[in-house]
Amino acid sequence: MVEPPRNRLISAPDRPADADLMPRVGSGLLGRRVLDLATTPPLTCPPSTPIADAAALMSGRGAGSIVVVDADGAPVGIMTDRDLRSRVVALGMAPGVPVSEVMTTPLLSLSPDTPAFEALLEMTRRGIHHLGVVEGGRLVAVVSSHDMVLAEGAHPLALLRAIEGEGSLDGLAAAASRLTGVVRWLVTGGSSASEVGRLIAELNDRLVARAAELVERALEAEGHGRPPVPYSWLVAGSEGRREQTLKTDQDNALVYADSPPEDDAPSYFALLGERMGAALVRLGFPECPGGFMASNSRWRKPARVWREYFTSWMENPQPEAIVHASLFFDLRPVAGDPEPGQALWAWVCERAPGSTLFLRHLARVAVSRRSALGWFGRFRVERSGPRRGRLDLKAMAVFPLTGAMRACGLSLGLRETHTLERLRGAEAAGLLRPQDAADISEAYEIVARVRLAHQLRCLDEGLAPDNFLDPRRLGRGDRVLLRDALHTVAWLQRFVEDRFQTNLIG
Repeated sequence: MVEPPRNRLISAPDRPADADLMPRVGSGLLGRRVLDLATTPPLTCPPSTPIADAAALMSGRGAGSIVVVDADGAPVGIMTDRDLRSRVVALGMAPGVPVSEVMTTPLLSLSPDTPAFEALLEMTRRGIHHLGVVEGGRLVAVVSSHDMVLAEGAHPLALLRAIEGEGSLDGLAAAASRLTGVVRWLVTGGSSASEVGRLIAELNDRLVARAAELVERALEAEGHGRPPVPYSWLVAGSEGRREQTLKTDQDNALVYADSPPEDDAPSYFALLGERMGAALVRLGFPECPGGFMASNSRWRKPARVWREYFTSWMENPQPEAIVHASLFFDLRPVAGDPEPGQALWAWVCERAPGSTLFLRHLARVAVSRRSALGWFGRFRVERSGPRRGRLDLKAMAVFPLTGAMRACGLSLGLRETHTLERLRGAEAAGLLRPQDAADISEAYEIVARVRLAHQLRCLDEGLAPDNFLDPRRLGRGDRVLLRDALHTVAWLQRFVEDRFQTNLIG
């Protein structure tokens, strides 16, 4: 029986002035409710209101939108300045037409107590600029991206608009260069490291998707036509888990629908994969040293070949297969047609729980790194070489956490890839006790926060971001928190050893 992790700290000791971690959650925009961001009462009208009258109301208020509500005050849609331009003026719509004919519906709505970060994430994910705040079925406020800009200055939605509006790879590269500034804005606002990862993943997804659109357009202009069959551009590793902070190497792949042997799909997708690989380098994503990219023909295959790959890995878990699994068992589609990628991942998750030997090997990888803590709770740092005195956070903390929850999630057939989502799924399935899950979640946040703060400081000092932390540069309270988090990581490794019986592997 694995003993539970020791009690977590309720609060850290006072941190000295030179402590280097980001602010805790609770300050700035990201510590507020969505209702707090509304600056004016909502402007509304019934569905039968003529367009001209609704536009006059907007003009009189100086508002960029008007919400269409039913007799009970519930929102049924919204008309914005953009709708007026594209659906009324551009199409020569008569001014007496009811606003219900041109409104955008439905209006995304959240409850007043929704954290502002969740509102920001939804607006970024959906590419929208207005959302409703609804209480008891009635509209009480409208929040726009402009409200968020007024609240905090620089804003991820401004970068989103830049990404979506770019018509060239050079312009897209210029937009991508602003991502680090967005990260700084988020951490200054008090966002947790996992929140930063989720939002940056959304922006990275938009960058990749827009790059794919531009590459497809260029191929068509050159006479190569459109994609001959549906395909999904897949991301793997930390991006597949939505856990990126600052940009890392490319880890991607491509799956396309099965097609006849005589089809020209392989030649088309070879061009697409090569062009996308080059485009992503221009956007700041270096090539993967291991070649795990769709520009490599091995990772650019039809669905039937990908199923053969996964079957081989799960049925014959050789060391190379486990290396692949650490990346490709965190897949998700971000560009092209999502269906081939979603179908492949669903197929994998249905079969993984029955692959006992594979899961055991996968779990063994998660426990193969020795504890980051030595005797008397001291940090285990490099003793010689250029990294002397430094702790490898990625190898000794991030890998064990993500690897352990990958094995647990796949053993349960969970389709989620984010480490915390897998953790919640394991708790819901009864695999982990609520307190143990809470401890692991807190350890994850602490490790991710320390890692992100270290990487940002590397940039401040003119260095490339890395994962090698000098614990002596942490404030006293942060050292205590990190040490406690690493104790929980060690406990999780023991739990995984026991759960998957990794000692049975010769």
